[in-house]
Amino acid sequence: MMNQAKIVGALLLAMTWTGCVYDDLDTLGTPFDCDTFETTYGMDILPLVEDHCQGCHSGPTPAAGLAFGSHAEIAQFAEIMVDRMDLPEGDPQLMPQSGKLDSCSIARFHAWIEAGKPNN
Repeated sequence: MMNQAKIVGALLLAMTWTGCVYDDLDTLGTPFDCDTFETTYGMDILPLVEDHCQGCHSGPTPAAGLAFGSHAEIAQFAEIMVDRMDLPEGDPQLMPQSGKLDSCSIARFHAWIEAGKPNN
């Protein structure tokens, strides 16, 4: 009986130690304080594109020939855009070239795509 108690105690202790993991929010996925439920084009997506994409992808000669000046243009290339945003830091294909966006911005972009890319 005493040996069984020691074994059970050791198992519980081992489970406790292996259950302690310290992850940052980017590792865990969508941050808890990131509301993607009411993501809109006008309030979330357009400002993100204006701040991080239109510097290169606008005007008479946009980078790679891709202009992101209207909802239709952004919606047309949304999946490609978010694929490039999701690449790991240091990947030469990562967009924007200035550095990886925060996980909440990327999660909102995904949510907008999943909602059908509405012009709202």
